[in-house]
Amino acid sequence: MLDVVDLVALRPGGQKLVYAGSSQGVPVVLKVISLMPPHQALVLERARREVLLLASYNDRRIVSVRSGLAVLGDPAAPHGVAWLEEKLDGADLGELLGPQWAPSAVAEFIEGLAGGLTLLHEADVVHRDLSPGNVRLRADGTWTLMDPGLAKHLRDLSITGVFQPGTPGYRSPEHVPGGTPGTHSDVFCVGILAFAALTGELPIDPSGDERSYFARLRETQCASVSARRADTPTSLVELVDGCLDRQPARRFLDAMELRNAAAQVREDLQR
Repeated sequence: MLDVVDLVALRPGGQKLVYAGSSQGVPVVLKVISLMPPHQALVLERARREVLLLASYNDRRIVSVRSGLAVLGDPAAPHGVAWLEEKLDGADLGELLGPQWAPSAVAEFIEGLAGGLTLLHEADVVHRDLSPGNVRLRADGTWTLMDPGLAKHLRDLSITGVFQPGTPGYRSPEHVPGGTPGTHSDVFCVGILAFAALTGELPIDPSGDERSYFARLRETQCASVSARRADTPTSLVELVDGCLDRQPARRFLDAMELRNAAAQVREDLQR
């Protein structure tokens, strides 16, 4: 398949299968998506957009593709699609969360992640799934965005269909049914990741049934990060709390605005 050898499953199960392998002597990641009825057309369109989106960038802050989209089975009635991506070194954010990070490291993280996210926002694309498994710290210290399969292209019609985007615990208030995720929603999700890095906790509890979780997302104003970690510098508190305001208009407008604010905080903390 796509001339990949030595396949090892990285993320088995579910609709998307992820493997590590080698193509022409170069380490790669193979992604395979099953086209299951009755939503084959939606899933196929998402995969097509994901590959086209990644192929439009040549920047270490966004994972790059190594092939086009390959149709599996009968082209008239495919049972799946697949493509290759670069195999990143380093570690996923999920492997790094747990112990509380130093405030300076959190400011650097926000700035780095917002830098990659700015590339998407400048193209009117919202990632919509900024969870720990979709963010990776490369060995050279670059924060890299991955897996924009649920991205919303603001210039195009939405293809959300019956699927609710996002990962429980890492959704914004606009991720609830009837909401409209925008650039401000990605900003909220960066705030969740920063809050988790600082405190080891999530700002909004995702436990219980989905209906209760959605209600908390709609109605709860996140506690200030200073309430969970008193030694957080004021400038960083304002940065994280500014991401997590329940009202979209009170957050940073987009990733560029957030990146600029984070850069200033990082500089302040380094003095």
